[in-house]
Amino acid sequence: MEAVDRIRSWIEKNGYDGIILGRRDNYAWVSGGAKNHVLSSTEDGVACYVISKDNIKLAADSSDLLRMSTEQDPLKAEAVLIPWYESAEKHIQQMIREKIYVSDTGIAGTKNVQQELIELRMRLSEEEKKRYQEVGVLCAQIVESVCRETMPGDTEEQTACRLKCRCLQNGISPDCVLVGADERILEYRHPMPTDKKIEKSLMVVLGGEKYGLNVSITRMVCFGSVPEEIQNCYKKVRYIFACMQMMMRDQETYGEYFAEVQKLYQEAGYAQEWTQHHQGGPTGYGCREYVALPGMDKKIRAGGAYAWNPTIRGTKCEETTYLGANGIETFTRTKEWPCTVVDTPYGAFETADILEKQV
Repeated sequence: MEAVDRIRSWIEKNGYDGIILGRRDNYAWVSGGAKNHVLSSTEDGVACYVISKDNIKLAADSSDLLRMSTEQDPLKAEAVLIPWYESAEKHIQQMIREKIYVSDTGIAGTKNVQQELIELRMRLSEEEKKRYQEVGVLCAQIVESVCRETMPGDTEEQTACRLKCRCLQNGISPDCVLVGADERILEYRHPMPTDKKIEKSLMVVLGGEKYGLNVSITRMVCFGSVPEEIQNCYKKVRYIFACMQMMMRDQETYGEYFAEVQKLYQEAGYAQEWTQHHQGGPTGYGCREYVALPGMDKKIRAGGAYAWNPTIRGTKCEETTYLGANGIETFTRTKEWPCTVVDTPYGAFETADILEKQV
């Protein structure tokens, strides 16, 4: 797999003998979407790949090795049994003794190189891009269908439950589900669902994962005409969002990029709104591989996925997109949701509208 080749080139370049990958995100990356966890609440899995220049081993304890090697090991690695009642650290130390290994967790006293791995994995292969296209459309279809089906009188929690169930039925892990209605959209940037009944407006947010790839998407609904105040705010945040997509440039620093974002908010008449919620950043095997910050010297890179999410009180735009050699592709786009093409100084970009539902 391309990820293994990339890792091997990287360890050789840096003078390492090998690497240990035990985090769920990196295991999914290197294996093309396999899962190495039992608990969904942990970053680390129950099995790890030990990759050197000339072989790959899969280490797990007696509870999981057979299942992992049979069902979750596309790399066909050499299986290494660690009895559940013995120290995994000591076994790993024996496997890598007298050699220079690094890891994504710091296990067995190794150097933790997780931040370097994040940079290494952000450029998507063609295979990863195809998987991302699949997952992006699927997440959008689920969110949009739930929005269309939800009616006044439903509760936020009922809406969230439908969303989660539909995700699970389609193999998507609903890692972040936000549902806010009416005044809660105005009051909170992260409206965790409650038993509040929906009256006139709705915001639905999904952070979903499949094949290890993370998708972020937001959709808004108004039952009846969109209030003028919300419509005006949405037009402005939609313009900021379109600019944020089209003004991305390969090798531009996030500091330079963020300064332009701040300027956009100022020109919109909402100079401080960016301080109320993060604006997003590169995505992939993390919901955000990192959040873009003012002054950040990391660089935007072509060939990666991005999830920007500008907000102005009561409104938000959010999609998962891809910065390619020929421009921007939106992974989370269907033909069923109303959209508007927004013209910007950087080019035109299609943005999702607020869905108006007559009841």
